[in-house]
Amino acid sequence: MRQSFTQAADFYRERDFGQKIAATLEFIGAHWRPLGRVLAYVMLPALLVRSVLQALIQQYLPMELSRPEYTTQMDQTGALRLQASMWNTIFTSPGYWASSLVGSLSFSLLVVSVYGYLVLLARRRTPGPPPTVAEVWGVVRSEYLGTFFSFWATGMLVGLGFLVLTIPGIYLSVVLSLFFIVRMSEGTGFGATFSRCRLLMRGKWWSTLGLITVALLLYYVVLAGIGGVAVMVSGGFSAMVQAARTRSPLVQVVVSCINSLSSLLLYPPLLLALAFQYFNLVERHDGTGLRLQLDLLGQTAAPQASNAAYQPHDEGEY
Repeated sequence: MRQSFTQAADFYRERDFGQKIAATLEFIGAHWRPLGRVLAYVMLPALLVRSVLQALIQQYLPMELSRPEYTTQMDQTGALRLQASMWNTIFTSPGYWASSLVGSLSFSLLVVSVYGYLVLLARRRTPGPPPTVAEVWGVVRSEYLGTFFSFWATGMLVGLGFLVLTIPGIYLSVVLSLFFIVRMSEGTGFGATFSRCRLLMRGKWWSTLGLITVALLLYYVVLAGIGGVAVMVSGGFSAMVQAARTRSPLVQVVVSCINSLSSLLLYPPLLLALAFQYFNLVERHDGTGLRLQLDLLGQTAAPQASNAAYQPHDEGEY
């Protein structure tokens, strides 16, 4: 039976791998209109600003990398030094850090919007209408700054893990994949959220890694399909577009808007799949959904049997 996902008991359930994927698709099928409305009102203005800023930044970076020392031919040793110098130029460029800041701001807004909508539904004891844009915006205003700083903090932790050794980086990236849904659902601080993620992940690290792998694989398959269609449609105009991009920042803005819109459509399923993994782990660890179902017992009146039309000698319905 398809779930409507309008109360907490619909979320806190034990689910195997296939059921988590199915729950993600069912949630999208049931809530794509109200969730899409929320993302349109909250995210589209931010994506437009992001597209303009990134178009300007992309105009600046090629100017930095087109200096004569980056375009001369040289031997292998000189090429290695050139590559190191190029990376140094990129990482010390204000445009690079501005682009990273703009990207993290927009991604944090997307995470808060999707999980804010989800958390409002998962906190309800009884079914109700979908959250409104105003309700989600209230969550966004209260949670955005904490999510933004947590995004950078978790990124530095994972990056440090990869810098020390690859295995700790992989381990932390899987454990911290649940960080934002745990933080918003349980209202914990950074340290408590990190400890909670580790607790929930005990014995379920490999299954979470498998879910992330499959979700990312589906993401890139869909992305490749969209890219293939775009190439087929715009094949005859690719040279013209490429030439226009080098001359007109407006084309850069249009291309950046298309890329931002694709991320707006493709990232929420990944976030939802991780959220259903969180609800699954919470149910296995705490039994939250079972307690919610027990609390609902006796709150609704049992249907009355309408047998007034039957006589004592009738058999009735059994």
